[in-house]
Amino acid sequence: MSLDIKNFTELIFSVIVVIILSFIEGSAHEGQHMHNEERQTRVEPSSSTYQLPVINSAPDFVLVDRSGERVSLKNLKEKIKIVNFIYTSCPNSCPITSGKLSKLQEILIKEGLLREEVKMISITLDPERDNLEQLKKYANGFNADSNGWLFLRGSKEETEKVLSDYDIWTKKLDDGTIDHVMRIYLIDDQDRIREIYNLAFLQPELVVRDIETILLRPNI
Repeated sequence: MSLDIKNFTELIFSVIVVIILSFIEGSAHEGQHMHNEERQTRVEPSSSTYQLPVINSAPDFVLVDRSGERVSLKNLKEKIKIVNFIYTSCPNSCPITSGKLSKLQEILIKEGLLREEVKMISITLDPERDNLEQLKKYANGFNADSNGWLFLRGSKEETEKVLSDYDIWTKKLDDGTIDHVMRIYLIDDQDRIREIYNLAFLQPELVVRDIETILLRPNI
């Protein structure tokens, strides 16, 4: 009789363990499913399901592009702008950022948005070394469209002002590299900052959705 009770107890214990394990496994799958849905939503949200509030007015600047022409933000007021800051001898974050922007350029060209609706602007934060010829070489290395993706430089004073206006800090290191924050600004056609990306969240598909959101709701 005691043997039967022992067997019965072991059976009940086994059933309880199976139920608990099944519950844990089911919860894990459900959590993973919810995580994947959230991640997918964040990567490629529908442009019709959310809004981009105005963060601030975008400071104006007047700089020179790689062809030697003066360019100001106000002259591009009817365009959506992607503005970022790089220097051509940067060994890490700048080429990574430019590579992502090159992919963004491909998508914008495919969807007919570059030039007509959107301008991309990369401003050097190292004008002492980045002359116009150096900017041309760098731009060509990323197949930058000369009319759709502008590379700009200014004097030392002009550069310091635009860096300050856009809250871009820099620090020149002993080895000649420049430590700097990486921020990419999405500016609408009314020169208002609508989004600020860092390198981790600079995803070309997401930026395109944000651009489409602005185009769908130009007055928001």
